[in-house]
Amino acid sequence: MNCLTSLFVQTRQPVMILQRGLKKKSKIPVMLLKSIPRVGAAGAVIRVSRGHMRNDLYPKRLAVYASIKEGTVERANTAQKEAALPTKKHAEARRDVHLLAVNNQAIIDQVASLEPLVFERKVVVSSEPSAEGTAQTIYGSLTKADVIKELADKHSIYIERDALSMNDKIKSVGEFKCVVKLIYAGQASFLAKVVPAKDK
Repeated sequence: MNCLTSLFVQTRQPVMILQRGLKKKSKIPVMLLKSIPRVGAAGAVIRVSRGHMRNDLYPKRLAVYASIKEGTVERANTAQKEAALPTKKHAEARRDVHLLAVNNQAIIDQVASLEPLVFERKVVVSSEPSAEGTAQTIYGSLTKADVIKELADKHSIYIERDALSMNDKIKSVGEFKCVVKLIYAGQASFLAKVVPAKDK
């Protein structure tokens, strides 16, 4: 008799031959939270490998571990239903957006009814006589910051720098179009008029 047969006869149990490096290939039940092509629909309980669940499905919140003893399937279904209902945060966010839209619309209405803003600046005197039709240049420039400050001081209209659209720096006498664009309200334009300063 060979040694394997004698081992079987003595213990009356089948001989298990252990193979080195062989891992258990069991699959575990999971419940899908979202539909995945070629895998299953949302709410389905399927069996997947442990590594696939641990590395792909669970971190991406596509599936949860399902155990019938603990009622995971029922809890996951109720969690999905609760997630579908609007929460307090959603209601607050919706209210904030509505208030922002109303406020921005009021600002746009004020800007649309504005008279031209007048800015006095010193004019550069050149030694050569200027040709008719050329714009007179001014000392310094008229910037967005100047226009925003004027709107805030004289008209109580407070806007961000990004909301105002105009030439970067106005360096001559004349009328220039400025546009205010606000989210949820559209846009309105007004004129910024640069005039020579009166000598005192």
